[in-house]
Amino acid sequence: MPQIEIRTANYDNLGKIIKTATDNGAGVGIGSEGCPYKLPDANLVADTLEKLNTITVITPITPQKHYESLMKYVADISHLGDRINLVVNDVGILYGIHNKDLTDSFNAIIAGRGIVHTSEGCPWVDHLLRDETESIKQAYLQTNLNYRRTFKFFSKLGMTEIETDLLPRTVEAVVSLDCPVGVHAEYVLVAYARSCHTARFYKEAPPACKLRCNSRIDIELRDMFDLAGTPPGFAEPSDELKEIYPPLQLLGNSIYMESDFTVTNGVDKVIINSDMYESGSLGNVIQKWNAV
Repeated sequence: MPQIEIRTANYDNLGKIIKTATDNGAGVGIGSEGCPYKLPDANLVADTLEKLNTITVITPITPQKHYESLMKYVADISHLGDRINLVVNDVGILYGIHNKDLTDSFNAIIAGRGIVHTSEGCPWVDHLLRDETESIKQAYLQTNLNYRRTFKFFSKLGMTEIETDLLPRTVEAVVSLDCPVGVHAEYVLVAYARSCHTARFYKEAPPACKLRCNSRIDIELRDMFDLAGTPPGFAEPSDELKEIYPPLQLLGNSIYMESDFTVTNGVDKVIINSDMYESGSLGNVIQKWNAV
């Protein structure tokens, strides 16, 4: 049975999440895949380590202006011991960790979804591939790390594990790789935004907006259309378009879609992002995945 890990970038709820995870035999991860302003403070990492045997710290896709501060952060938490699993979502940060000989300071260096890409995360991937042969579909639906030279390159930089989405063809591809695999359950990453949608929605400049990312925003297709503008906006989207375009979820600068796929054969870890759920439902979610 895969290990279950509960993650959050909402540190106000961290105490409850630690208790829920501990009560259910799950691990804990803190940090954000997409926002450098949501990094857990090094003191918070140290305090969390006092309560748990190991933790996962997630570092985000990193714009150039945040590179030096992110590298300083990694160096700071590297002194806390080897009980940290570090998720890296930025190739530049992965290279920097390798270049500064920080790799061995951590229990594991995990390539996150910012590095491990899957085309199956496109909401209309089956529509795009509907007329292609099975061999083309199979080649297209591999992750970028299923290319031997790419996998070898990242391994040389210190990568010891990978993460991706829990999708049928993606999982089939990654379990063939020679390393432990973690999968994100129920919410598939569709895209990151260079300019944060949440910040724009609330008209708040980072980092003032960072507390807005503690819970998700649901987006329907018609929300993308200006139906009441002057001059008149777009027409109501057709039923055919609605069928192709599923409801999406926005959390910070990342867009997700729901997936009901639950097969975890060959997978080592199932990751649950608690920030995507209503408060109080996390225990039920963990029990569901313990029963899979």
